[in-house]
Amino acid sequence: MVETGWLSDPIGRINNLSLAPSPKNTLQPMFEALMNSIHAIGERFGNDRLASGVIDIEMTQNGEGSYTGFIITDNGIGLNLDNMISFRKSDSMKKVKFGGKGVGRLLWLKVADKVGVSSKYVSDGGIASIQFDFVADPSEPISNLVEGATAGDVGTTVRLTPLKIAYALHIPVKLETIAVRTVAHFINYFVNIDCPKIILMDSESSIVLFDQFTEDMVRDKTYPIKVQVDGEERKLSLNCFLVPKKYSDDETGTNGLFFGAHGRAVKRHEMDSVIGLKAIDGKYAFFGYLEGPMLNESVNDTRTEFSLGDDTIDDLKRECIIGMQDFLLVEIDKVRDRQIQTIVDVRNEHLRFYNIAKDPAEIASKMSLATQKDEDIFVELSRHSLRQYKKARRQFAEAKSKDLPDIDQKAKEYVSELQDESLSSLAEYIYKRKLILDMFEDRSGFDDIDAEKAHYEKVVHELICPLGSTKSDLDYEDHNLWIIDDRLAFYSYFNSDKQLKAQADSIDKRRPDITLFDLGMGFEKGASLEPITIIEFKRPKRDDYTMSDNPFTQVQDYVKELRSAGEANRFDGRMIRPIDPDTPFMCQIIADDTASLRDVMDRLNGFYKKAGSKSYYRWDSHFRIFMEVTSYSDLISGAKARHAAFFDKLGVSP
Repeated sequence: MVETGWLSDPIGRINNLSLAPSPKNTLQPMFEALMNSIHAIGERFGNDRLASGVIDIEMTQNGEGSYTGFIITDNGIGLNLDNMISFRKSDSMKKVKFGGKGVGRLLWLKVADKVGVSSKYVSDGGIASIQFDFVADPSEPISNLVEGATAGDVGTTVRLTPLKIAYALHIPVKLETIAVRTVAHFINYFVNIDCPKIILMDSESSIVLFDQFTEDMVRDKTYPIKVQVDGEERKLSLNCFLVPKKYSDDETGTNGLFFGAHGRAVKRHEMDSVIGLKAIDGKYAFFGYLEGPMLNESVNDTRTEFSLGDDTIDDLKRECIIGMQDFLLVEIDKVRDRQIQTIVDVRNEHLRFYNIAKDPAEIASKMSLATQKDEDIFVELSRHSLRQYKKARRQFAEAKSKDLPDIDQKAKEYVSELQDESLSSLAEYIYKRKLILDMFEDRSGFDDIDAEKAHYEKVVHELICPLGSTKSDLDYEDHNLWIIDDRLAFYSYFNSDKQLKAQADSIDKRRPDITLFDLGMGFEKGASLEPITIIEFKRPKRDDYTMSDNPFTQVQDYVKELRSAGEANRFDGRMIRPIDPDTPFMCQIIADDTASLRDVMDRLNGFYKKAGSKSYYRWDSHFRIFMEVTSYSDLISGAKARHAAFFDKLGVSP
């Protein structure tokens, strides 16, 4: 006859338990033994008298002092006949009302080859003892059994040592770390005064967990939580704690929300990004512990997950966040203040957001507390600006399509939105020009004040127009030719620090600083009489010019070479325009008014000084060159003067 009953395979059951070696998982079997001790104490003294219980957790160590396992001793009811029967049953139902799944003992054999158990219990009016090794042997899981009568107090000792090497290597090296992780796992017990006295010890020190936790706690508060599940209201409790960051489940001190079942933390949810806080005031962490019948009913057998839908989990988290934000109101206000200041800083630097962020506090209230970095806030302000624009456009379109009576008002709001956006963008553009001028002014001074050594001209050149580039490489906003003359920005083609042989039919390797060909905006006609502009930078404060080394003969040589080439070419060889003997050249020389420069100008003759300035001009009829010499101070003051009205309107000093 075929047998139809279940056949138990404990080895397969143990192998199938999910418990990979890790710092967190290595402590799990110890937590199971500790939970058994708490239940045993409840059975002996009653669950309302848990404080009568005492549990010692001794860390075993090898010769080098490294931890190898745990010895857990309690003064609970002991392994009496009923408990021993339950111990021998796989998936025992004895502790279902306490949240037990009957598999905790199997976790012991997941991490250790054998577990020593000894216990004293009341039997027939006396004290009996039992001692054995628990092993993963289907035929004889209880080996080396010794029973008999004895004396003394009842209780149980579980020797969960030595652990398999893969797990032992993951035991935290500090006793304090094991203490705080144990508290975090059993947080619900530690928030009640009626808690067993649990002592963690090694060969050198000991920690009374409840005393340490109570001493360290900053504050706590409980909030009622309600959610709707399948049309039914379910009630839970959220216990909030502000504790030293060492009590965080993460050793770095991050905040966490724990979903717990039957008095134990099961699932941790990261809260740093939600509440926008890491180590609070640099030294505290937040604990949230959610508990209730709904979680007790849905926890899995290894107490690592809940059989709840994602929507339910999200609803629970959302309600918990409301409670946490109230609990951390003071700390969150500090985050908001920093967030508001960052919004102000980003708005002031990027004035396109000036209209959007007129009320930084209102904008901050709509942002996640985790949005604190300037880059993240820049993105949020951009998103807010786009949404506001789309909203105004959509409302106008709806009013127009439905011929609503408020279409005129919607049109005005839409146009106003466009105007505000445009003015904000213009304000940012003008403000950035102010910052560029400030930087340019700094670069035109001494690099080493004590040595009176100025920046090289390449530094100044790079700021106005990147070296080695052409108009094909750069957009309008990528260069700052407007500092010299706003019209230069609209030339159809220019080269920056390019060899003459790359600009014309020439073998000359010299590099004019900047050459510009033909005005754009409709003026590119290819006519040879359109002027060509050459800009040459000289080192600020330079005062060693000679008749053989000066910018005037330098630009004359450039002009002569370009004229001899007969045409100007793009980087790819295509012709830009013809150049003939009558083509005019405008040569802008940026150089400070120093004694040696004036001496060269006197010798060359024909230079005239602009009234009230340190700049000069000259028409060279032989080369058909109009030369203009502009000092750095005049260049800066001229650019500032052209923008003075804009700067004044923005309230920034020119």
